[in-house]
Amino acid sequence: MTTIDEILYSKKNSISISEKKLLLSHVLGLSNEEINLANNKIVGERDLKKFEKLINRRKNSEPIAYITNTKPFWKNDFYVDYSVLIPRSDSELLIESVIEYFPDLTKSYNFLDLGSGSGCLIISLLNEYVSSFGIGIEIDKEAIKVSEINKEFLLNKDRLKFLERDFSNFDTSSFDIVISNPPYIPSEEKNNIMEDVRNFEPIKALFADEKGLYFYRNIIQNLTKKMKRKQYLFLEVGINQLDGIVKILKNNNFKVVSIKNDLSNIPRCIIAESN
Repeated sequence: MTTIDEILYSKKNSISISEKKLLLSHVLGLSNEEINLANNKIVGERDLKKFEKLINRRKNSEPIAYITNTKPFWKNDFYVDYSVLIPRSDSELLIESVIEYFPDLTKSYNFLDLGSGSGCLIISLLNEYVSSFGIGIEIDKEAIKVSEINKEFLLNKDRLKFLERDFSNFDTSSFDIVISNPPYIPSEEKNNIMEDVRNFEPIKALFADEKGLYFYRNIIQNLTKKMKRKQYLFLEVGINQLDGIVKILKNNNFKVVSIKNDLSNIPRCIIAESN
C-alpha cells in the first residue's frame, strides 16, 4: 500500500514535488488543498498505474497542461490539447490592458481575436464585458474544436463565434477592439527554444518569418485596408520586437498609445489606436 505522501516524496524519479502533486491531483480528482490534507490516504493500484504513466510522459518533457488537458488562465481552467498553444500567464497582460483602457465593463463592444487558439483571450474578455460580443478567427479547425469546448465558460454562448478563416485577411471593419497573440518566435530560432515547447506545441502557432514580424505586418496592414471606424489594437509581442512592430504601426496609420511590460520588465503588450 502506498500513501499520497510516499508518492510525492519518493526519490524514485526526477519530477518535482509540485509537478507530482499536479499529476496526482488530476488522477485522483482532488484539489491541491485536498491533496495536502490527505497525505496519509492510500492510493489504489489502478490510480498508481495511471499516475506512473503520466509521470513517464512528463519525464519525456511533455508539458503538464497537455498531460492533464487543462491550463489555468485568468479566471478559468481552459481545456487544451496538442492542437493549441498552451496559454501563458504573460498573455493575461492583454486582458488587464483592455480593462484598464475600457474600464466600464457594462458597455457593449465588438471584440475580435485574431488567431484565437484555445479561445482563452476572447472568452476571458467576454466574461468581463458581459454586454459585449466577439469573434475568434482561427485557421486551424482542430483548434476551433478546442475553443468551442472552452466556450462553455460563457453564460450566453450566443455572444461569441469562432470562425475558420485566415486571420491576416479577415474583414475587420465592424470591430471596436482587436486583440491578437500571433505566432512571433523568429523561424530561425526553432532549435533554440525549450524542448517541451519545440517537441509538443503546434509549430504554426509559434513561429513566424521576417524575424518574427510576418503576422504583425499582415494583421496591421489588413486592419488599415479594411478600416471604417476608430479601432483599438492590443498586441502581445516577443522579445526584441517592439521597435519593428511600432514602425509597422506608424507606417500604417496607427498611433501607439501605450507599451506594457511583463513581470520580467520585458515589453509584452502594445496598445495602439487608428488615426
